[in-house]
Amino acid sequence: MISKPSLKSLIIRRLGDARVLLKNRRYPAAIYLAGYGVELALKYRICKIMEFTKGFPESKSEFNKYYQDTRKTILRQTMRSLWDIRHHNLPILLRYSGKQVNVKTCLNAEWGIVKGWNPEMRYINNTIRRHTANDFLNSASAIITGIL
Repeated sequence: MISKPSLKSLIIRRLGDARVLLKNRRYPAAIYLAGYGVELALKYRICKIMEFTKGFPESKSEFNKYYQDTRKTILRQTMRSLWDIRHHNLPILLRYSGKQVNVKTCLNAEWGIVKGWNPEMRYINNTIRRHTANDFLNSASAIITGIL
């Protein structure tokens, strides 16, 4: 289980790490960590909207603890489909965050830059230009601000 305070701290730290990497011309790594920050922000928001008081479930057994919570019987159908949130797909996480309309209305350009991120980007070894990484980091920061 990742606690909500830990999630919030990790979001800030990953964005800071991404800025340091951008400054040091480590563009693929900067993009990877900024995208990871967006993922964490979406998961933080899901914790708030789904009343995951202990934090974001990382395993099936942790998720089942929330599912079995009798106070959430009305949400059980939604929660069953939420088992999909254990992955890294930003569009699906956005759908469950309660911020989809806001992001797609107010931050659509930024979302267009960020939405294709995935954790496999850590293996990117191709050339990425500074402006591409800078645009990604700025977009990720704007989306994180809009989500939180």
